[in-house]
Amino acid sequence: MEYIKIDKNLQVPLHIQLANSIRLAIQNECLQTNSKLPTEEELEAKYNLSRPIIRQAYKQLIEDGLIYRVKAKGNFVLPKEERINLLKMLLPLTDRISLSELSENIVELEHSVQSYNPKTMSQLSSSKTSKFHVTKRLYYGERRSMFYIEIYHPEEYCPRHTETNTDLDTCKQITRNMFAIKLDSETCKILNVPEGSAGFKITSTTVNSENIVTEISTTYVQGYNVSIVLDYFKQ
Repeated sequence: MEYIKIDKNLQVPLHIQLANSIRLAIQNECLQTNSKLPTEEELEAKYNLSRPIIRQAYKQLIEDGLIYRVKAKGNFVLPKEERINLLKMLLPLTDRISLSELSENIVELEHSVQSYNPKTMSQLSSSKTSKFHVTKRLYYGERRSMFYIEIYHPEEYCPRHTETNTDLDTCKQITRNMFAIKLDSETCKILNVPEGSAGFKITSTTVNSENIVTEISTTYVQGYNVSIVLDYFKQ
C-alpha cells in the first residue's frame, strides 16, 4: 500500500487524498487490471481512516469508472475499456455459437424445453401447442461477467435439433432495439454487479424468408466502463 499517501495536516479531505492516491497508482500502472484494492479493515488499521471516508473514496472511484466492487470479495481495478462487438455476436447468436462452441468465456446456465409462455414467447409465430427451446448464457470479458442472454425458439427451428441450417441461411431480417436501463435485482446477481446498477437491454427478433419468427432473445449488458460496437455486418 506504499502508493497511498495520506497527510492529515493538509486541508484536502481525506477521502479525496485516498481516491487520488489510488487513481494515480492506476494511471501509472502500479495497480494492474483486476488488482484487488486494500480492504476497509486494512486501510483503517494502517492509516487510521474511518469506514465512511474509505467508502466515500471507493464510491467515487467506482463512479469514475476506475474500479468495480464484487460482493463479499472486495474492490478491484477495472480494465481500461471492455469493448463488446455485441451485435456481431447476435446474427443470430445460436447460428454463431452452438453448444459445441462453448468456451471458458461462456457459461451455459440453462437449456430447457418448455411449453408456450405468453409472457416471454408472445412474438414467436409457431403454434402455441408446440415446444420451445430456452437457452440462458453468461459471457465473460476480462475476468468479469459482461453480458447475460436469454434465447427462445420453437423446437422446429432450434439449430440443435435441425439437421441442416437451411432456416438460418435464409434468414430474412433481424430487428434489434437497445435501451439504457437500471438492471433488476436478479440480473445484477447473475452479472455479479451491485444492486441497482445501470446497464443495457438489447432485444432481438429473427424472421426467416417465410416471415416466421424463428428466434427471439434478450441481452443484458452490465454498464461498468463498457462500450458497445454497433456492427451489423456478417463476416
